[in-house]
Amino acid sequence: MRKTNVLVRIILIIAILISLVLSYLIWTNNQRYERRSDTESAVNTALISNQQALNQVFVPTEVIHVDRQGGQKLVYNHKENLVLEIRKLISKWSFRSSHRSTTRYNDLLKQTDSLQLVYSDQLSTQLFGEVTKQDSLKSSPTDHAFDRIIFGLDDDPTQVYFLNDQTQTVWQSRVSKATAAPITALIEKCDFKAKVTQEVLSGQPRLFFQEQVSLQPYSYLINRRNETMYISALMSSDSNANVESRESGGQTVYYGGGSYHNQLIVDHRSDQLEFVDNSRTTVPESLNRLQESGFTMLNSIGNPLTDIRYYSVDDTKKTISFRSFVEGFPIFQQSDFGAVKISFSRSGSHIKFSSRVLQVPVPAGSDLVTLPATNTVLQKLLSAGYTKDKLQDLVIGYQWVTNQSESDIVDLTPTYYAKINDRWQTYQDWINDKTGVAN
Repeated sequence: MRKTNVLVRIILIIAILISLVLSYLIWTNNQRYERRSDTESAVNTALISNQQALNQVFVPTEVIHVDRQGGQKLVYNHKENLVLEIRKLISKWSFRSSHRSTTRYNDLLKQTDSLQLVYSDQLSTQLFGEVTKQDSLKSSPTDHAFDRIIFGLDDDPTQVYFLNDQTQTVWQSRVSKATAAPITALIEKCDFKAKVTQEVLSGQPRLFFQEQVSLQPYSYLINRRNETMYISALMSSDSNANVESRESGGQTVYYGGGSYHNQLIVDHRSDQLEFVDNSRTTVPESLNRLQESGFTMLNSIGNPLTDIRYYSVDDTKKTISFRSFVEGFPIFQQSDFGAVKISFSRSGSHIKFSSRVLQVPVPAGSDLVTLPATNTVLQKLLSAGYTKDKLQDLVIGYQWVTNQSESDIVDLTPTYYAKINDRWQTYQDWINDKTGVAN
């Protein structure tokens, strides 16, 4: 009997030990799984966030509706983001790969009952395929640069056209599962519609407002981000752990990385910064790679991208710039270069950006600002001595002016901006100083 009791106790002890071992294995394996799941979740969240930002930055900046009589209107909706809503609908269409079109460029510009989605500068069709989830365009072996997309609204579209304004080249893509009715409904709901034509400046069509246009001024509370945030975002890798600084006048220069190949130059007077990475010597070879690499560097700064839009590119000089927008119009004088300007070269990459970030709108004057028709502004510039061939661009934009009574508030006032000698100024400033007349 005693032998039986001893045997039972031994069996119980063994069972308990086995139970403990199994429990340990279950707990540890579960923790590993949870850690792996958390890591995968974080990576997936980052990828989704990055894709959303990419989709938000590379968007058309103008939507032009051409009616059945050929009249053109710039349309906008203050209550919803029109370009994002249109692109959401287009993403449901099925695109085939694009090919050279025999349709004439000028005929498409005048196509009645159509919609034009216009970008501030050239975009890659492969990048367009990425943001619209069209694999046939994204993975196409051939890439094309275009400035505007045109498709008909009179019936369900079967063709979408990609137009290059510089070369007047046209590509087209056959589409299926496309319907124009939801887009037409969005256009009809727009609360801003201005009569426009497209006149040639510097060899490209530019938007000309045919009548006076009244726009709302805005005021925003701005946030001046601390430079330590940029040091952490741009110079915090293991190789850059030791960061030194030197001050000169109103500037502070931070040095980091092996052989101090990284520099962050902070101008405290203008809140403008420049990050130089001499170790990044790879130059993007294609327009698509230039725009993707530019976006990656834009994202690395860490500034909010809510109001930032792709604005210009120079594939020859390997530069790309982004600008803040308000209610569909670009903001000027936030800095000397917009919001962010990025350049690539064999000697390294440069990012110029501003630490002034639009935060929240604050009550502003309720009176609308009425601007003259574009031709009226053009004639004033010509009368001041400027010639049309020197005028690279003429747009309506918002002037960034620091509030005189509150430095943390910026006033945004609509006016016309002219680009002469690769420099943007208000048309009044060009008329007053006439610095571009003699050049």
